[in-house]
Amino acid sequence: MSLNPTVRVKAAMNRKMITLDKGFSIKSAIKLMVKKNIGSVVVTADSNPVGILTERDILKSIAYRRVRPEITKIEDIMSTPILSVEQDAMLGDAAQMMIKKNIRRVLVKRDDKYVGIITQRDLQKLMTDTIRALLIM
Repeated sequence: MSLNPTVRVKAAMNRKMITLDKGFSIKSAIKLMVKKNIGSVVVTADSNPVGILTERDILKSIAYRRVRPEITKIEDIMSTPILSVEQDAMLGDAAQMMIKKNIRRVLVKRDDKYVGIITQRDLQKLMTDTIRALLIM
């Protein structure tokens, strides 16, 4: 698939969100993120997304605060509120939101339920596919 601003978000989103309950420690989140080779986890409470924890959140918390990754909870440093886009929104609208809000990830909703995530990396992959397709022409 190539990067086309009229493509719907649902065509490019990742349906598999890696989640972690808000009560887990920063260290637990780091271990999960390293194991899964990901840059963020969706933070949940009672299985419902309540925030997102990113590599940047972790770095800021360690650099600017005296947190103890072994005991500090991810809910204390996660990013909130959750920013989301409807799955039927245009990909260009999602990309524009990410640029405007200076964020790298947006959760995707369908009928008020979170169904996926779209990231800056997903958009970069689509751009690469577009460039390859143009070069082949």
